[in-house]
Amino acid sequence: MTTSARPRLCLLPGLDGTGRLYAPLQDALSAHADIEVLAYDSTRFHDYPTLADALAPALERHRDGVLVTESFAGPLGVLLAHRYPERIRALVMAASFVRPPLPLSGAAAALLQRLPAVAPPLFALEHLLAGSGLPPPLRAEFEAIVATLPFQVMRQRALAALRVDVTRELASLQVPLLYLQARQDRLVWPRAGREVLRLAHTAHHAVIDAPHFLFQMAPIPAATEIRRLLDCLRRDACR
Repeated sequence: MTTSARPRLCLLPGLDGTGRLYAPLQDALSAHADIEVLAYDSTRFHDYPTLADALAPALERHRDGVLVTESFAGPLGVLLAHRYPERIRALVMAASFVRPPLPLSGAAAALLQRLPAVAPPLFALEHLLAGSGLPPPLRAEFEAIVATLPFQVMRQRALAALRVDVTRELASLQVPLLYLQARQDRLVWPRAGREVLRLAHTAHHAVIDAPHFLFQMAPIPAATEIRRLLDCLRRDACR
């Protein structure tokens, strides 16, 4: 990344795939970088390798992009950075993982697979993801996304996350990696972040006082850490 170039951030959405919940982070970073949300099809399920294939054309349009991922999208970002090291300048993972994030992920996957195709109550989802609750505009967006996203797609993506393993790809990465841990995360346990730091050669770590919806509930602190990474890249000082 040259000193004169405006950084390019490629945002990979979480479980919903829409990117519509990225608005707070985009607002916090739009003055400092060009931002593109790489949404994926919300009407059908694709596993991680297939999603990586689908996003390849978008990545091939640019060089020196910084991938920004949250939760479900973390393993996808690792796969893409592994496949396209000449196009990805750095990777950001927020409240994410490279192996199943829960201590009993296998049992959780088996239970989820047997549950009836009925989405959990919105208030329960919001409490799990956002803690004390989303601001009204984001809550309305969240409710609209849940209402339109087929539950079967959401379940299959959750199952993919509970079975994923991209540790080998992560260990081979040479690009700088920033891991943002949500201090109040009820979904992704701290050991997931510790594993990323243990395996990645060039990982930096920051803890932000936020629930699992880190980018939505704490966009300013998250943007500050991402800007530090961009400055490090600009000075070619990330080691």
